[in-house]
Amino acid sequence: MTHRGTGAARSRLPALTVAGAVLTVAVLAAVGFILHGTSGSGSASPSGFSSADGSQHPPSGHGSDPAPGRSPSPSPSPSGAAAGSAARLIPAAGAYLGAYVQPAEYTPGGEISAVSAFERSIGGPIQLVHTYHAWDDPFPDYADRYFVRTGKVLLLTWGGNPDTKRIAAGGDDALIRARAEAIKRLHRPVLLEFRHEMDRPNLQWTIHGPRNYIAAWDHIRAIFRQAGADNVGWVWCPTGYGFNDGRAQPFYPGNNEVDWVCADVYAPSARQSLQQVAAPFLRWARHTGKPVMIGEFGVGGSPVDWPIWLLAAGELVKTDHQIKGIAYFDANGTDSNGRTFQYWLGGETSALRMFAKLRSWPTFQPGQPGQPNQQGQPTRAAAP
Repeated sequence: MTHRGTGAARSRLPALTVAGAVLTVAVLAAVGFILHGTSGSGSASPSGFSSADGSQHPPSGHGSDPAPGRSPSPSPSPSGAAAGSAARLIPAAGAYLGAYVQPAEYTPGGEISAVSAFERSIGGPIQLVHTYHAWDDPFPDYADRYFVRTGKVLLLTWGGNPDTKRIAAGGDDALIRARAEAIKRLHRPVLLEFRHEMDRPNLQWTIHGPRNYIAAWDHIRAIFRQAGADNVGWVWCPTGYGFNDGRAQPFYPGNNEVDWVCADVYAPSARQSLQQVAAPFLRWARHTGKPVMIGEFGVGGSPVDWPIWLLAAGELVKTDHQIKGIAYFDANGTDSNGRTFQYWLGGETSALRMFAKLRSWPTFQPGQPGQPNQQGQPTRAAAP
């Protein structure tokens, strides 16, 4: 779904999918930190519900099996197939806490300013920054390079409307090679998603189903390999909701072609925890043996309830050690179904304080692999 926000000069923002769940709410006790903030009008339209994204279609997958012809067995270690310097981005312990931060202006300078303002609001830096580029949008741009140079882990989503049949047939080889060479020139590792949320029914006019998506994924990876761009960690990221009915799993390119498994996971209100809405994806991911990324997450409903929801999200990462990174989607806008969503933390003092509290947890301070973390202790990634 396309975000339509104020001043969106370029199609840079991700498609949102809000994960649905039918589990009852778990009561979270002993929360001494929470201070209720100012209530807002935040009310998210659950874009992952069947009525919104067309998931009334019959399931296209079979349980948690990978795509046909792809390895169903787990990798021997979480570092699995990560190549070159990108393997260093997998923390041996803990997880990155980060965000996509909606800018006032959709320019590299606007993106940098937005992240800087978000960091000031939580009292310190985030480690993971999520950026988005349309298919024909040149990258890395100035903002991407700035984030990498300043020590951020960059999660770069290559979205837009890529035509998988054209890609697999070689029609976009020159464009792909240019991106590969530009990424290689960074001389620093990055995480790259090719067309996140590819399982959404309203994208199939350009995705053309699992087999064509996988063929395009393999073709892109081959070109990056030929270009010597081994500083890329490949992140496969469908919707979290797609694991409920089995539609996401057939798009999996296989353990040999994926470095991180990921999902975009949303709760329509704080009555459903991140643990509940992410559960189908996390169960499936455990069988791959890959490090897990929650590429986008957020919660709708009243902002008064957001702090306790965020705290529960942090507890999930603390206890589920396969999760190596989570990125909050800090934005308001309109999805491609014409419905508004509101996840922006700005002005919600209690929610920002909770995010700041999570940032201080040892769980969310893995540091740059091989460099000291915020406690001054060296960190070490699993061997590639």
